[in-house]
Amino acid sequence: MFIVGDRVFTVRECRVDAPRSLVVTVTMDGGFEWSFEESGWRPLSFGAVDGALWVWSARGLLAFPGSGIGRPDVIRVDEDLLYSFRCDAGWLLVCETSVRRHVGGSETDRFDLGEVVERARWDGGRLWLLDAAGREYRLQVAGTRLTT
Repeated sequence: MFIVGDRVFTVRECRVDAPRSLVVTVTMDGGFEWSFEESGWRPLSFGAVDGALWVWSARGLLAFPGSGIGRPDVIRVDEDLLYSFRCDAGWLLVCETSVRRHVGGSETDRFDLGEVVERARWDGGRLWLLDAAGREYRLQVAGTRLTT
């Protein structure tokens, strides 16, 4: 169970017969419930801010509303999703070898790396990355774009 602002979220996961898949069921405020089939080869990860909860699996982000009642936003990616950061009216998705900016349900920019991301952190409006070769990157968000 997660308390995020004045919202109560319960997250359950259940392995299914499909290889490397799981069903994630999220209940909000004891009454609204959604279920999703997700890639299950990485553990679920969680983020929260301003009453909103987001959950990500190996290949997808599920973002639940911070206010009002609405369908969760779902973003799918084609490589493993390691970190997700809420940024302005969109998302920064740190995948194994790329960073993607998503706004309004669409990918608006992308930064590709030559190696796998080892660590990432969002600090003071900048995304700091370290890759497997020991290279550091610093990205900033400028509206819908990513800049170095």
